[in-house]
Amino acid sequence: MHEEHEIEKKLKEEAKRISAEYGGAPVVVLIAGSEEANIPRVMTGSYIKGKDVRLRDLLGILQTAIQIESWKHFKNW
Repeated sequence: MHEEHEIEKKLKEEAKRISAEYGGAPVVVLIAGSEEANIPRVMTGSYIKGKDVRLRDLLGILQTAIQIESWKHFKNW
């Protein structure tokens, strides 16, 4: 596991704030690595209500949403 960068801590707090604003919805915030912005790599911050919930749980939710949208697109094609 990598060391948590200060930016990631800020992203987690922002994800938590956004989640609270939308009634506890799961949130993932991504920021791309950028030499110009002095961001060393792609970083994520995430928040989902509940104990022992990991980023991969949120990414699973996103993957399911992608599959549903792909199916809808294919069905209407």
